[in-house]
Amino acid sequence: MRPMLATPTRQPGTPPSGAQWVHEVKWDGMRVLAEVTDGRLRLWSRAENDVTVSFPELAVAGLPPDALFDGEVVALEGGLPSFAALANRMHVRHAARAAALSAQNPVTFMAFDLLRLYGVDLLTMPLDERRAALGRLDLPTATGGVRWQVPPHYDDGAVLAAATLEQGLEGVVSKKRFSQYRPGRRSPDWVKTAHHRTQTCVVGGWVPQLGTLHLGSLYVGLPAGDGRLTLLGRVGSGLTASLGTQLERELKPLAQNESPFTERPVDPDVRLARWVRPQVCVEVRYLGLREGGRLRQPVLRGLRTDVNAEEVIREP
Repeated sequence: MRPMLATPTRQPGTPPSGAQWVHEVKWDGMRVLAEVTDGRLRLWSRAENDVTVSFPELAVAGLPPDALFDGEVVALEGGLPSFAALANRMHVRHAARAAALSAQNPVTFMAFDLLRLYGVDLLTMPLDERRAALGRLDLPTATGGVRWQVPPHYDDGAVLAAATLEQGLEGVVSKKRFSQYRPGRRSPDWVKTAHHRTQTCVVGGWVPQLGTLHLGSLYVGLPAGDGRLTLLGRVGSGLTASLGTQLERELKPLAQNESPFTERPVDPDVRLARWVRPQVCVEVRYLGLREGGRLRQPVLRGLRTDVNAEEVIREP
């Protein structure tokens, strides 16, 4: 199953209003479905990949023996979610490495929806009823900090938007009280209001650092159909040594001779570009758009192994 997705708000910075809406914090993390079967926890990414091994600290005692939760895995730094901190955790596939990182940089699961409980499917129940059932559960905590939380809902989206902006949080997600859960669909019943401009991009090529063979910057774009990409620009800022190593590992097996972009980049370094099949996604923060839809001052935030390239869309 894939999670239900929110649509961007029509008025940037302004959540919808009215008694039919409730509002919650938009967490800067990794969307995950957490399934408990016979007391065993399994975690699934938005792309339906099993990521259980990456977050061993979430498998704590006291979970219901049979349940399915929707939520966000977040890593906190200074009390605030940090995507950069989470990026060091979300790609780990070796149990010993994941256990060591969980002790150094533990994550928290923000459970904001309940989709199944004790064998009963709750998908067609209204959101208010699903949230009430979630709130009645006595979810566990772990020694040294909370590992599972049920974040609150708020009635006033404008007040929450102002508070989250002041606190440096990502934004607000607004949901209709009577909305059913529609797996895999991007529904107007859920609306997201982001304070920062971010874009999930697909990598179509890379340029080595000057004088080396190591990755120095990326050409990124959006799916244009038939395996092609619409160019969004080139990004190198934010590229740390560890992220560069991760990207090289993901991109080098995807090498191809031809550019996947519908138009060729025009910067001088394009002659050095290594083109790749457009399968790897990254998260980029940017200040705005240049003429032609190019990202202005883009900064890499991390690799997105939890997203399928063909599902990426342009955020407004």
